[in-house]
Amino acid sequence: MFGFKLVTIAALLAQGAFSAPAPAPAGGDLAAPVLEERSDFNGTLSKRGEGIHLFNCYPIGGEGVPQTWLSLVVYCANDADCSNIGYSPPSSNVCVKQQSSTPNSYWHWEGSWQGCTFSSGTTFSWNLEALAQNWANYSPVGQGDNGFRTFVGYKDDKSNGLGYNYHDCQKIYYFV
Repeated sequence: MFGFKLVTIAALLAQGAFSAPAPAPAGGDLAAPVLEERSDFNGTLSKRGEGIHLFNCYPIGGEGVPQTWLSLVVYCANDADCSNIGYSPPSSNVCVKQQSSTPNSYWHWEGSWQGCTFSSGTTFSWNLEALAQNWANYSPVGQGDNGFRTFVGYKDDKSNGLGYNYHDCQKIYYFV
């Protein structure tokens, strides 16, 4: 049995199975990294790491629904939840940065260190490039910190994300 394994290993070595990785393509163009997104056996996405999202939210509903525009900082233990239109985060995971009765009036997220303190007492602080909205979607545009770890901030695509208290929320930035 030992002889068979030795012959097999020798054959693999001869074929270059354990050689050094291939050199990078000419011109320095590297392939984009593959984002890890696995599924379990029943077809649902596996839990991803935590994320913090900055949302601008507009009111939905008619009479009797408060007509306020919100800017929210939302913590998601599973980052994918913050992109799920059907997800409504617990209020303990939401920090309201601004609430306005002026239509389309939202917080200015960029340009300096800012922060928002959740009901738990944890403060999430961030700093985004002053002109971050001019960057391409999903570009790294800043950094954040919650006292436990640091995060890289990215410009999001302004698509609809979660819902919150009769509001639909657009994803502006996210930190992972």
